[in-house]
Amino acid sequence: MSEYATERATERVEKETARVEAFSDGVFAIAITLLILEIKVPHEAGHDLWRRLLGQWPSYFAFVTSFATIGIMWMNHHRMFNLVARIDPMLMILNGCLLLGVTFVPYPTAVVADYLGRDGAKAAAAFMAITYILIAIAFNLLWRYVSSPQRKPRLLRVPPEDAQVQAIRAAYRLGPLYYAVTLLAALWDAQMSVGLNLALAVYWAKPPREEK
Repeated sequence: MSEYATERATERVEKETARVEAFSDGVFAIAITLLILEIKVPHEAGHDLWRRLLGQWPSYFAFVTSFATIGIMWMNHHRMFNLVARIDPMLMILNGCLLLGVTFVPYPTAVVADYLGRDGAKAAAAFMAITYILIAIAFNLLWRYVSSPQRKPRLLRVPPEDAQVQAIRAAYRLGPLYYAVTLLAALWDAQMSVGLNLALAVYWAKPPREEK
């Protein structure tokens, strides 16, 4: 293959990868924007406005939790795709499954905002936890496919045994189990469950530590 043909092939592969990441970024942006639509303005509150605003604390709590979670998922997705050199059909399918979960997040967020602090709160918190468990599984499936040593040709810019690749694999591996803890917590205390989801979002914000 000539040098010109090689450059054109490389340019095409990089363009396809950039398109997938750009589309994903758009989905994350839309999902995170939709969250605010569930916080409603109290109408005709008059002198009671402050009390009505403070009474909406479940909506604020659910909003911050899901905003942080989607934001951190976007950060980790970006870190992942910084290592992706090429894409294939299965990668796009698995990435689509992940984005399906992301676009669904505003719905359990709205359910939690509506039920937290009253009857049905535990079920609402469990619903949110299950959503995050499924997203964590989707993250794992996507990364394991992308970083598999058996993948020929390689999809990553670096070898599968690279320290950064192994660090991400180790960090994601326990994700579904961590969110399973929030599901168990929902059976006991809904506010604790949502709070644990927020704490996990903060935890996932830090880059995976590479073993020395």
